[in-house]
Amino acid sequence: MSLDTTKPHVLIVGAGLAGLTLAQCLRKQGVSFEIFDKDDDLTTRHGYAIGMHSIIKDLISAFSSDMPPLRESADHLLPLKLEPQICFYGREGPVIGVQNTADTPCLRLNRLHFRKWLATNITIRLGKKLQNVEEGPNAVTVHFEDGTSASGDLLVGADGVNSKVREHMLGRRNSEVLNPIKYACIWGETTLSGEAMERQLSLGHSAYTVSSKNFNYATFAGLNKVNEDFSGDYYWYICWTDEDADKPDHWLQQATKSAKLDHVLKTTESLDPSLREIFLLTPAEGIVSGMPIFRDAVIPSLPSTGRVTMIGDAVHPMTPWRGEGGMHAIRDALNLSKVIERFRNNYPGWSQHALESYHQEILERGRLAVDLSRNAFKNNQEKDSAVVAWGAVAKPIPKEKIILDHYKPRGAQAALLD
Repeated sequence: MSLDTTKPHVLIVGAGLAGLTLAQCLRKQGVSFEIFDKDDDLTTRHGYAIGMHSIIKDLISAFSSDMPPLRESADHLLPLKLEPQICFYGREGPVIGVQNTADTPCLRLNRLHFRKWLATNITIRLGKKLQNVEEGPNAVTVHFEDGTSASGDLLVGADGVNSKVREHMLGRRNSEVLNPIKYACIWGETTLSGEAMERQLSLGHSAYTVSSKNFNYATFAGLNKVNEDFSGDYYWYICWTDEDADKPDHWLQQATKSAKLDHVLKTTESLDPSLREIFLLTPAEGIVSGMPIFRDAVIPSLPSTGRVTMIGDAVHPMTPWRGEGGMHAIRDALNLSKVIERFRNNYPGWSQHALESYHQEILERGRLAVDLSRNAFKNNQEKDSAVVAWGAVAKPIPKEKIILDHYKPRGAQAALLD
């Protein structure tokens, strides 16, 4: 493949949230780029809903004007006219939470819809699994397992927790860098409707967690999306500390779905019935197979050759306990795009020094985020500690009784009855 004559030509490996955000920024800037992803389709690994807050305005302003409206494209509560909200249960005192208001602006987006929005007018080269990276004096080349390759001036690794670009940059295997988190988890999915869904929305429009010193576990339940018939696709997990969680022969790796569900129901027997209901409403087939092993890493330094850098989970992998990984990944992409835009006319002399500054900021911010995410459950149990969600300190939230018909768009109920 011949090099693009426009300098710099950027290669992005990974078309997740970070990679696509960077691609959109470069598209607006008129910077030449190619973006690759190992999956054959964007829907292969879509994940669950994601909270957005302090970067929303920056994100919109960094993208071209031909983008469709974000909230209307990806808000997980639509078409219900409810505001995003997360609530915290289990601590002494009143229920606390964060909700979208003028003072605490935030969104909760269905991740698949958000990813499709980010892919607007972007050509993604799918089925490209990275094999190795080759740096030269005049270019960087990526080789894929299908035998193809691509060359450019700057490579950006946006290839996630198990990043091949990270292995190239550090000269170490991911198994030597990533720290397994000693938490065992059981995940479940279920679709709810009618009064059952109303009760879940009343606990938290978007999500709610239970974390208490009185329990040796923590739970999370969240709405992924609202369907056309106004049912809701929910997901949940229950986690507890387990020193053997990363062992390949851990019992959860081989347990049947029924056995896992039985374990959840037994473990949560003493939980308030309203907070336990979602487990009872989940069929055994809704239990997720296997058990994800979460890993994080604090990377002390990165080499700045001027040819390779990283964004997102590739550079600061963290647990999902605080819900900040996607936010930091997008912030990385926005920051890197500004570096490229600011110095592109001075290429290639700018690249090494500019990337050194970029790396310093991303590593420090990543270190703090990894630590906060790792200790989120413990922090949330403490009565006097502040609980932060979606960029805001959680405050007392009044109880609600949600009636679905009150939040449906006009005419929806009549249409369903026809």
